[in-house]
Amino acid sequence: MLALATLFNVTGGPSAARDCSARMIEVLDVREGTLLASLPAQPFSLLWRNSVTLGMVQADYILGLHGQIIQVAERFAAHGPGMAHDGAGWRIEGGQMVVDLNRDIPRLILRTATAYENRLIAGDITLDLTQWPATPLEILSPDCKESPQ
Repeated sequence: MLALATLFNVTGGPSAARDCSARMIEVLDVREGTLLASLPAQPFSLLWRNSVTLGMVQADYILGLHGQIIQVAERFAAHGPGMAHDGAGWRIEGGQMVVDLNRDIPRLILRTATAYENRLIAGDITLDLTQWPATPLEILSPDCKESPQ
């Protein structure tokens, strides 16, 4: 059963200065610029069904010091018909192929569809992103700003 993310009110909108102790992962509607969901900041994953193989893919991310998103791995059962299942660049872990990465993601924008079962997983929270179908979504962690003294 999926745990639903709690939606938090964020005063001042997505561009407001954040207290460094209250960093969040935010899901924004790119077209409207509105905050759709907010989760406690921590490593997170995006999960979706590949349109060709129909297998699930999981991309793992961490947050850098200033809120930048860094993709650290991608996990999948098979990368497609006719492709070798051994070789450099990936490893097998728990029955899945894992590609280790260290890739900065300047903007993490995606469009969801019910058929692809898009999910954002952060700790024990799973957020069904398909509740906003065909909506361009941005996942981000706004840089925290220290309050002026």
